[in-house]
Amino acid sequence: MEDPKTAIIIPIKSFEKSKTRLGRFLNIEQRISLCHHFVNDLIEKVSNLEQCQIIFITNESINLPDGVKDKSLIIKEGEKNAGVNGAVALADSYVIRNKFEASLVIPIDIPLFNLSQIREIIRYSKNFDKGICIVPSYRYDGTNILLRKPHKVIETSYDNNSFFNHLKRAMEKGASIKIFDFENLRADVDTIEDIILIFRRHIFSNEPIGDIANSNYYSNKSIQKYDNNALNYLASVLKENHEIWH
Repeated sequence: MEDPKTAIIIPIKSFEKSKTRLGRFLNIEQRISLCHHFVNDLIEKVSNLEQCQIIFITNESINLPDGVKDKSLIIKEGEKNAGVNGAVALADSYVIRNKFEASLVIPIDIPLFNLSQIREIIRYSKNFDKGICIVPSYRYDGTNILLRKPHKVIETSYDNNSFFNHLKRAMEKGASIKIFDFENLRADVDTIEDIILIFRRHIFSNEPIGDIANSNYYSNKSIQKYDNNALNYLASVLKENHEIWH
């Protein structure tokens, strides 16, 4: 049995208004560059998914590689900023009209994104006709990955405690629920504490985190193994900020 035809929905807010909680450590130009790296890293990976189409919801200009354009769609968010829920809802008519069996919402700021785990989530959805698969945030209050099958089985609720909200809505609808507790997918980047956690727990788990400040990050194999430009960029701009790493 083939994997379900799945719409990959990627909401992207204004880069200028993103990652403001990193404002103490990254200036606005650096935060914009970080967002570009996040998006490009994600495009490179999700474009390899089979039976999928990528739907970007954004007012930003997204440069799509030639091989990705034919499996992508960009929907402009417009003037009204309706948050993540409103952005995701803009894909509703397209997803329903084109008879996608499921949809998967992925934020841009999960630097340890693993494509094999996303394939596992999509394949698991073949086990039910009506349900959700969900990856929580580190603190189990947010939602980092959400698969809905069918697309409108529940409305999204990316407000406070979205993990709890999505579970509650699915239970109210009598939908199947599968929680994927992938630790790497639970790591997103909103605060400097998130960044430190990612580097301390995932990148430098077997060596002193201080090495990031003392070595050439480009040659550091701990970072290279993730093949992630956003992580490389964060390491480069935060390298000299010793108060973070010690």
